[in-house]
Amino acid sequence: MDMTLPPIDAAPVASNATFLLNTTGEAPRRWLERALAPLGQVHAVDGVDPARDGIVERIGTANPGIVFLHFSAEHAQASTRLGQQLARLFPNLPLVALGEAQEPELMLAALRAGVKDFVDMRSPAANAIATVQRLLATREIVQPARRGKVLAVLGARPGVGATTLATNLAAAAKRRQNGEVLLLDLGLPARDGALYTNVAPGFHFVEAVRNLRRFDQVFVQTALTRHAGGVAVLPLPQTLAELRDISFSEALTLLGTLRSHFDLQVIDLGGFSNLDFMAQLVKVADEVLIVAEQSVAAIVSAAELLEELGRREAGRESMRLVVSRYQARLGLEADQIAQRLELPLAGTLPDCRETMLAAMNSGAVLADRQPTAPYVRALAPMLERVGYRCEARASGPGWLEPIAQAVQRLRAGHAAGKNKADH
Repeated sequence: MDMTLPPIDAAPVASNATFLLNTTGEAPRRWLERALAPLGQVHAVDGVDPARDGIVERIGTANPGIVFLHFSAEHAQASTRLGQQLARLFPNLPLVALGEAQEPELMLAALRAGVKDFVDMRSPAANAIATVQRLLATREIVQPARRGKVLAVLGARPGVGATTLATNLAAAAKRRQNGEVLLLDLGLPARDGALYTNVAPGFHFVEAVRNLRRFDQVFVQTALTRHAGGVAVLPLPQTLAELRDISFSEALTLLGTLRSHFDLQVIDLGGFSNLDFMAQLVKVADEVLIVAEQSVAAIVSAAELLEELGRREAGRESMRLVVSRYQARLGLEADQIAQRLELPLAGTLPDCRETMLAAMNSGAVLADRQPTAPYVRALAPMLERVGYRCEARASGPGWLEPIAQAVQRLRAGHAAGKNKADH
């Protein structure tokens, strides 16, 4: 194939978009970078990966305006499969084929993949500019305004208080600004977050992935169970074997979809044992809190966790340390632990087990029951440090609130009737 390409002659149009290009070749990358330089930055993903998780991860982290798929004779089949999968996972993300129109079989392969736009590398770059501007303008109209934050909470080892922190962060965030907050209860033991928030969700994480195409505001308000303070809770399934039915790609796509419905997602990963899945979630999270205690065992476990995440290319840029059950009299300063782990310190949490246990036994989250408790006060600067800002909402209940409340009453009545029948 002759890869001598015509000169770039596009007129500059100011923009700051992000584009992803999936290719195995250097020439397509250079051509697209030059052609779209006036519009933004091109990030190349090396190779057509049938497993898809590489490019799906990049879509989650880069949030591109458009994804380009390079169609060449050698990789037409793989590009077709990849295009079909991306169209299913990201129905609102524009996909554009990049290739040479003089090879009609490549254009046909792109059409089979469901890719409707084709950029010919042998045509003037102004054509690529026009195609991209049209797609970006269309996406700007249909794209939801909200893009919420994702905050992941990891425990150095089981029992250090990661789930307690996650549930109280979610409740405190909801109380502070009344934004839409979701607790993704993915820690182990399973469904502890639901237990701490005193809810019994029927709809779970795997079902959410299976129903991805149904997600709209009505579905979110009616399908997800909410705790007394209004935090939506999405737990693991009761049968953990169901997790085998979904892929990393589908789980990451769910997180991206939920960003448009929630100002903040707090993901509890305390005790979670699948390091590969954990690393994928860490990569797409805006902020990550690593929870450890003032014990040698917890510090060693935290160091090992960081090492394992590093092996899976989960960088530390978004990670911060939280020292739980902190007691100054123990002599091991929080700053020393942070220095040992080479992490910035997000904050310390006081040891208040009795107060926490009393709240749990009463079926309440401490952040709701005692907003002025020392533990809860310690969360306020922590939320500010992680940059949580939710959109202002009109005062009073929205039009969907009565629907959600009615569904919750129906669920409660059904559960009560079932229990009565069982007895």
